[in-house]
Amino acid sequence: MRNLGFVLLLVSIVLGGLTVFGLRHMSASRVQPDSKLHQTTVVVASRPIGFGEVLTPDLLRVQAWPKDGQPQGSFQTVAQVTAQRRVALGPISANEPVLTARISGPGGRATLSGVIRAGMRATTIRVNDVFGVAGFVLPGDFVDVLITRDDGDHSRNLSTKRTDVLLRSVRVLAVDQLANENKNDPVVAKAATIEVTPEQAQKLALAADVGTLSLALRSTIDPLSPSDEVAPQTVRTSDLRLEGVRAPAAPVLRRTVHVVTRRPHAGPIGITIEIFRGAEASIAHVPGVG
Repeated sequence: MRNLGFVLLLVSIVLGGLTVFGLRHMSASRVQPDSKLHQTTVVVASRPIGFGEVLTPDLLRVQAWPKDGQPQGSFQTVAQVTAQRRVALGPISANEPVLTARISGPGGRATLSGVIRAGMRATTIRVNDVFGVAGFVLPGDFVDVLITRDDGDHSRNLSTKRTDVLLRSVRVLAVDQLANENKNDPVVAKAATIEVTPEQAQKLALAADVGTLSLALRSTIDPLSPSDEVAPQTVRTSDLRLEGVRAPAAPVLRRTVHVVTRRPHAGPIGITIEIFRGAEASIAHVPGVG
């Protein structure tokens, strides 16, 4: 019995050692590139990295990667990334390659300018709990920008309102001072920073002065408006009724013309002359010629 127990113990030790050796070999094979398979190494995130987080060795690891499919701007060693201080310019998911476009330069810091795409601009509009979709607009979402302004003849005291879609499918960069796209909780903000073209930035500056701006959150299914999407029509005050109900007929103004016929003068036809002789005056009538 003692010999049997000793044999079982020995077998267990041998199997455990083989298991540990196999796991280490598999782990090393995942990291070390295989020249026969034309592999290289790529630095990836070992866990999710948030916006503005400093990149340290414990957040990164090296992963074997096909040489032909190596992402542009990737790093091959962790030391290349952490040799100088770098921060994430946007959220990086676990096992996602760390690219130069997603992190700052050496010694850099997380700024909004690093998130803006080439040729675009960042502009901020004022919102509140209603115009900002109750705080559900978060960085990374796409929205439409609406403008509501006066539409009427003020000289005749005919003041009405109209709402137009000013911009479509613009990306939200930040809400207040929050630019982390991993943020999921609603934020009731006072301002929203969006990414627009230079011409759109001019329109927003003018629109903020002539009317009230509000946001309409787009679905994640179609965040970008297709080229064949029909532009929404202008909505006016007279359109605020149940869909399908006809608008009331406009009042018809009728003009009544009264014709007045003047009767001819019944008196004698001619010329009346008033003659003064000293202090006396007399009237003479000269009959007209028929």
